[in-house]
Amino acid sequence: MSLPPILVAQNQVSTGVDQFTAALVSYLNHLGLPTDNVLVPIQERQRVIGNLPDVIGSIDLVKRGESLYISKFIAACGAGLFDAALNFIWDETVVNLRKKVARFDLEYFYDSVITDATRRSKLRGEEDLVKIEEWELVRGCHVTGILSDIGYRHLDYIRDMRNWASAAHPNQNELTGLQLISWLETCLREVISKEPEPAAIEVKRFLHSIRTQVLAEQDAQHIRVGMERLPVDIIKSLLRAIYGMYTADNTSIQVKTNIRLVGAKCWTLAPDETRYECGFRFTTFAENGENVRKVLAHEFLQGVGGLGYLSPDSLAVEMSACITALFNAHSGFNNFHNEPAHARNLSAYVPANGQIPESVRVPYVNTLVMARIGNGYGISEMAVPKYQDMISRFGEEEFVVFVRLLTDRQIQARLALRNCSSLFKQLAMNFLPLTANQVTKNALSAIVGSTDQHLPNLGRETSYVRILSAY
Repeated sequence: MSLPPILVAQNQVSTGVDQFTAALVSYLNHLGLPTDNVLVPIQERQRVIGNLPDVIGSIDLVKRGESLYISKFIAACGAGLFDAALNFIWDETVVNLRKKVARFDLEYFYDSVITDATRRSKLRGEEDLVKIEEWELVRGCHVTGILSDIGYRHLDYIRDMRNWASAAHPNQNELTGLQLISWLETCLREVISKEPEPAAIEVKRFLHSIRTQVLAEQDAQHIRVGMERLPVDIIKSLLRAIYGMYTADNTSIQVKTNIRLVGAKCWTLAPDETRYECGFRFTTFAENGENVRKVLAHEFLQGVGGLGYLSPDSLAVEMSACITALFNAHSGFNNFHNEPAHARNLSAYVPANGQIPESVRVPYVNTLVMARIGNGYGISEMAVPKYQDMISRFGEEEFVVFVRLLTDRQIQARLALRNCSSLFKQLAMNFLPLTANQVTKNALSAIVGSTDQHLPNLGRETSYVRILSAY
């Protein structure tokens, strides 16, 4: 009984591999060239050749007829050059990934993978994909959903192995035939023969709608619900994308309106690391003198409630201006009417964890406390909820500033006014169970134990000064 044609051809190749290797080694010996570690062992090559039919069976015949890279892969494996074979399959994988990115959404991809605003501005079209490092290409395809989690892990490993077994690191003899054929199968299954993940397709449609449609609130509601089903990595890259679109100086008013309808939901679903990344880009725009983009970034962050995620330096600058404006409003004419707007502005910059830049901590606590205890005629009732919200986020550093306020002449004068001292003592009472610092506890206890008449002078007393000196 005769063998099937494929097995006949396979046996002929295996025999040819043996003959080629013997002839090549003899030729190298005649030339006085090294023969060790040039070609991988014959049995490893035969493992690749023996398993190839099953692996490439997943490719339809039309595409197979165009797959020159597989022919080169097989030729390199038969010759015993596994490093070259790995290069052929990896290069084809990279080309295929670039094609998928170009066909999917270039702007989304660039916004997702490139966080440096200066570098991002230089990446526009498909031809710029060659400027992306291979590790960035693989990671970017993962975060945009073109690659699955498993596909990303496998491809990143193959990329490492390809670099490790390159001409610069001649370790190909440590690669086995089964490893190589497995990597070919992975590249075929996860990239070359596969379309993007469903989540990526959904994001593509969403971004297309943002760019081309006039969205109504009902449309946006469906999109917001859809966002809740997306993996967190997709949400992270989606936030980068819409933030990049919003801050581009050529984005239309309609696109920005669409983004405002869904931006807050995306922001809520994104992790803190991506939110802080957006805040840092505001700083980058400011430092580079990109004033239009800086204004747009501020507008976006304000709209999603993200001003508290600015970088410390930018946050300090913005908060300082708001603190000064609030202090002036509190100290000026018609303060009860004017304070609420300034309180809202300042509150927008306070992070959820309450951590504010050290450079503005003293004026921040001072101004909030003065506004909260009032000026003797009362307090701005409309602003109180914002004051309470910000004060509720005080931490140990703010408590220390608070107890030291009693040494400030302006606070001492304010505490002499009616009702102000009792409100100040109420704040101290609220802080007392929140601190673990014994010095702070002692200072707060001294405040709570003082009478309203005695409190304005407490900061001058030796016993209280001695408590503070323990810091």
